[in-house]
Amino acid sequence: MFFGFFVLFVFSLLFSVFFYFLSVFFSFKDFCYGKLSSYECGFDVVGKVHVGFSVVFFSVILIFVFFELEVVFFIVMVYCDYYGMFFFFFFFLFMLLLVFILEWFYGKLSWFC
Repeated sequence: MFFGFFVLFVFSLLFSVFFYFLSVFFSFKDFCYGKLSSYECGFDVVGKVHVGFSVVFFSVILIFVFFELEVVFFIVMVYCDYYGMFFFFFFFLFMLLLVFILEWFYGKLSWFC
């Protein structure tokens, strides 16, 4: 029953790995200082090259993505029966509670230090 899916999965995996190694072997490799350093209009770097991001902002974005996926589940729920809707709302509330507990545990709900 799952043989066709398995063959497609293995073929896709081998296809991807083949082209990855093909690009690694045939790519041009010139490891000079100019390519490895950061470039700011020909001048030396003044400050840090990598600027960090706010973990609180990242966690809020993850919550936003989670709720966007829930909207997609609402569309699917139209075609569900009573037990499917019950399971969906149970899953939704469980994930909402889990995300809230994790945010609270890691201290990401406080915006000011």
